Amino acid sequence: MVKVFIDFTIKAYKRYLLILLDKKINFYTFSEFVNSQIAIDEFILIRHDVDRKPYNALIMAQMENRMGIKSTYYFRHKKHTFIPEIIKSIQSLGHEIGYHYENLSDSNGNLSIALDDFKSKLKTFRNIVPIKTISMHGKPLKKFDNRDMWKNNKEFLNDCGIVGEIYLDINYNQIAYISDTGRNWSQNKSNLRDKVNSSVITDFHSKLELIEFLKNNKNKKIVFQTHPERWTDNCFEWTGQLLKDKVINIIKSIIQYEK
Repeated sequence: MVKVFIDFTIKAYKRYLLILLDKKINFYTFSEFVNSQIAIDEFILIRHDVDRKPYNALIMAQMENRMGIKSTYYFRHKKHTFIPEIIKSIQSLGHEIGYHYENLSDSNGNLSIALDDFKSKLKTFRNIVPIKTISMHGKPLKKFDNRDMWKNNKEFLNDCGIVGEIYLDINYNQIAYISDTGRNWSQNKSNLRDKVNSSVITDFHSKLELIEFLKNNKNKKIVFQTHPERWTDNCFEWTGQLLKDKVINIIKSIIQYEK
């Protein structure tokens, strides 16, 4: 029997990590996985998209370090998120830092400006820590998909020394892709862009369904994604983020992008 607990807390996250550790599968960073010269048949990749509240990310990184787990943190280059001291602290704990880019959205679809902006901000990151992999930020209130930057510009990433864009350079077909996007574990409920093509069904209607899957599913290829802004043991912060997530999900439900 699973004990009742509040989801999207640090205590809840620790519970998920303990279940993943119990599977006896190696944890990799995304750059380790993409750079591997051999096929990795069993793996757990933990990814954190640091959209806001970088201190929450540091708390999660410290706990993972104590548990012997390494993961990858993708930081946006925004004033409220790009905090060098926190970024360096997380990297010093053995985790990978990546760039959570949104340049096409920020430039309102101007590709030339977006590419220049990407290179400039990547350099700023690299003045602090190494950057080898990147992950697009979905930016739901803008109609532009930031992955479109690379449709005809993949060589640009090679020239920049980027070994992988996590949506474009990983075949997710047999991977269990588990995400907290929209403050739920359903891939279709409040998720506009953070989706992958996988034959593994990971659409859970509750934390208990998620736990059941993690404990008993035989799949040994797992990507587990969180947004640290919504993971906290502070009841006031937790409630405030809950209300914010509800409002954002309502907005998402009425947005229609031009094709």
